[in-house]
This record gives sequence, structure tokens and C-alpha cells, in this order.
Amino acid sequence: MKDDRTEDRARVGLCVGCANVHVVENRRGSRFYRCRLADVDPTFLRYPPLPVISCRGFTPNSAASPPEGT
Repeated sequence: MKDDRTEDRARVGLCVGCANVHVVENRRGSRFYRCRLADVDPTFLRYPPLPVISCRGFTPNSAASPPEGT
């Protein structure tokens, strides 16, 4: 059985381990992954389509495990 982190990584992509993400969860339990870089750079989408497989703004989050394949 996979852990939640592995399933999130497959569904969400790089955002799971990015320092620039802000996870917004509503009362119904839906999660939205907001890119904080969009606040300062309009070329970034506030809510990028998932899964994000490539991003020039990706900064590894020191608290997260590294993306698979690295």
C-alpha cells in the first residue's frame, strides 16, 4: 500500500515538495495548490493545472522528501 505522500506526488506533481506552494483546503476536504510565486510574477499561474511535471520556479522544500527520480 502506498503512503499518502506518494499518492499526492503522483496526483499533484512537483507542488507537493515545493517551498512556494500554499495548500488551501476547504470545508468539504478539497485541496487546492496555490503558487505563491504568482503573487510577485504574473507569468506563474496562481492555481496551476495538476500534475505539475516541470516548473522553472520549483524550489525544494527542506521539510519534504525529494521528488522521485532525483
